[in-house]
This record gives sequence, C-alpha cells and structure tokens, in this order.
Amino acid sequence: MEILNRRATWIHTHFVTDCVRLPSAQGREIEAALLPVLRQHHIVYGIRFAESRHDSGIRIVLECVPLRHVLDQIEAVLRRIVAPIPARPTPTRVSVADSDLVPADTAAPPTSPPAPGQ
Repeated sequence: MEILNRRATWIHTHFVTDCVRLPSAQGREIEAALLPVLRQHHIVYGIRFAESRHDSGIRIVLECVPLRHVLDQIEAVLRRIVAPIPARPTPTRVSVADSDLVPADTAAPPTSPPAPGQ
C-alpha cells in the first residue's frame, strides 16, 4: 500500500492511499503501530479509516491537524507502516473436499411415490 496524497481539512488530516479494501485486522495493526508515534508528539487523537467517492483508495484519517514538521514525521512513519500491506487483498479460494456433494440446482428432481393401486 502507498500513500498517494495528503489533504488537510478544517480539523482532520487525510492520507489518501491506493488500497482498495483493508481488512479490519490490518486496520488495527496500523493503528497500534502509529499510536506510540502520536503519543510521542503529545497527540491524544487517533486515526480512523474512511472511503470517499472522490478517491478510489481508502483514506487514513488523522483526527487532528498537527504542525507541519510533526505531520511530516507522522507521514514518514505511516508510509513505513503501510508499505508491506498489499493494496489489493489476496483473493480467497474455497474448495470442497467431499466430491459426493451435488449442488442443489443440479440435483435430480424428487420423485413422487406411486399412486395407490398402480
């Protein structure tokens, strides 16, 4: 994953990434790795993840706008944290081990019992 852009709004800083989908476990890992850096700079606010219709990637939103030199340091650390995370998660393939299973749409229709007297 890469940080493509940094945008400051009135009270937030948005780091726009190229990540298409971020599993919640990886989001928690990013937050846990960045939290000590924020505390080191006496920032008590955290981060959250957001999507925007204006960008195709996920945004990492810092809940404040720190001083420029502090923000540059936070961005450098955040770039190192997200670098090993893939922008697109690996697809999951599901396979069935028991070959005796027949999908419901291909199963033979149920047969009705013979009528009495036949």
